[in-house]
Amino acid sequence: MMSKIGINVLVEISKEIRNAVRPFLGSSEGGRIVGISFGEDHTRLIDQIAEEAVVKYLKRSGISCILIGEECGVQEIGENPKRYLIVDAIDGTTNAVRGIGFASSALAFASKDNLKDIKAAAVMNLFSGELYVAEKNRGAWRNGKRITTSKTLDLKDSVISVDLSPITERVSTIIPVMKTARRVRSLGSASLEICYVASGMLDAHLDMRGMIRTFDFAAAMLILQEAGGVFDLLEVDDKDEIPLTRLRRFSIIAAANRELYSQIISLIQNCNS
Repeated sequence: MMSKIGINVLVEISKEIRNAVRPFLGSSEGGRIVGISFGEDHTRLIDQIAEEAVVKYLKRSGISCILIGEECGVQEIGENPKRYLIVDAIDGTTNAVRGIGFASSALAFASKDNLKDIKAAAVMNLFSGELYVAEKNRGAWRNGKRITTSKTLDLKDSVISVDLSPITERVSTIIPVMKTARRVRSLGSASLEICYVASGMLDAHLDMRGMIRTFDFAAAMLILQEAGGVFDLLEVDDKDEIPLTRLRRFSIIAAANRELYSQIISLIQNCNS
């Protein structure tokens, strides 16, 4: 069954994506707009090529699943599919097209149509091949080595990343957090940034724009949680009922530990009050 080979399959697909898009990294041709995606963004040629590589692999390998892709939306692959494959084939398309070496593929594998049912995940840097994987209740790894989050407990000592593009009214709520943190970065691939939190390179990642979708963070969320970090969706009433097949947008906090998370959420809530 696919669940038993979850990580293996996700890693193989990640490699297929990387091989397919490599000629288009840093290429203006790769940035050519070819349509509108399920995620309601422009689909660029490099996005299309990446997701086509996923579909080809699944069909060639005889894997049945319900594919949820940023470009193609929800589609059934194979006979009698029951399990879910969540794919953001390129997270950080602008970086990929510009040749800025921080873009990833992000794949997650779920037993049911719910964010809480994700069982395995893989995030790969498409430029370097750096690979993060996790399996539910079994831990997280970077390039084969077990990872854990940082031990930074005070926001004043932290290095965080934030997504500020495009800048919206909601971004103002994290100004107090940015003022308190020791250093702030904005790198352009949420999946990789959350994985950096998982591996201790960053202490937190925030996206308060109310724009990030489940396929943008599903894989990295599991990797962070399995590395001991805290992941939270803001302004969500029932966090146990987040269908993967429904397009929704969120604000998120990914933190190395509960202490940092508490300081961040306190500053945000004080700003909103």
